[in-house]
Amino acid sequence: MKNRFNKILHSGFLLAASNLTSFGQGAVTPTPATEKVPEIFFQSELYLLIFLFLIMLIVIISLTKSLKKLSYALLSPEKRQALELKKEKAFEEELHGPSFWTRFDRDILTKAVPVEKEADIMLDHNYDGIKELDNNLPPWWVWGFYATIIFAFVYLAHYHLFRTGPLQTEEYNIAMQEAADQAKARELSMKDFVSAETITALNTPEALGAGKGIYDKNCVACHGAELGGSVGPNLTDDFWINGGGIRNIFKVITEGVPAKGMISWKSQLTPKQIQQVASFILTKHGSNPVGGKEPQGEKYVEEMISSQLTDSISVDSIIIVNQ
Repeated sequence: MKNRFNKILHSGFLLAASNLTSFGQGAVTPTPATEKVPEIFFQSELYLLIFLFLIMLIVIISLTKSLKKLSYALLSPEKRQALELKKEKAFEEELHGPSFWTRFDRDILTKAVPVEKEADIMLDHNYDGIKELDNNLPPWWVWGFYATIIFAFVYLAHYHLFRTGPLQTEEYNIAMQEAADQAKARELSMKDFVSAETITALNTPEALGAGKGIYDKNCVACHGAELGGSVGPNLTDDFWINGGGIRNIFKVITEGVPAKGMISWKSQLTPKQIQQVASFILTKHGSNPVGGKEPQGEKYVEEMISSQLTDSISVDSIIIVNQ
């Protein structure tokens, strides 16, 4: 800004001087050689030019100050604040020397050598004009390095020497066991919770009707409308690929059999719904639908019907693996 002001002021002086010279040359009249004072100083036009020059000078100074204020106003708030802080810091350092934080940064955080003393740590070699300074490592970095060494010894003693803490594999196994215990407790606390260990066949019309609705919606495509089998096996005969009976059927529906293309339904059906559809499947045992698929898997031995089943399920409904 100062260089711009000097250029403007210099241009104003040159312009005024040229105008003054040309006007004076046109207005000067021959005077006797005996006169000591030039005639121009007695002409009113000279003082008019001086007055105009002073007005121009005042205008230039005013414009320069206005431009400076305008450029400052156009700065972003961040740059404006940084400029103010820079001015305050420069004034403070000039008045009182380096601030506390400057000394703290130089002496403790970075140990940076002041610019005026960089020649003392300048190395002799350079690369394409780039010179290297032999600065010290920042103290905070050195302290952090020492801290990692101390931590390594503490870690080694805690986990490997004294065995006062579990290793990663042990932590994983503990976490998995805790998660399994929590899941089991959560399942037991759920209303109407059913598992493969506690499941029993349902025989009420409401439960079997709900099971039929679930079957018609999700199972017909693979096992047929009458459970005689299509892509999947026949569910009405005595032969089962993955085990018969309420528990095995419940387990197969819940976990699926990926190798046979049977998906797991536990993410889409609740345990109660799986119990209902498994109970419905048992009621169709021995129905021998037309066009039923040939037997697959192993045959299961018939046993006495459970006391929990009524006349809605035949004696052939419950079968277990023939040992």
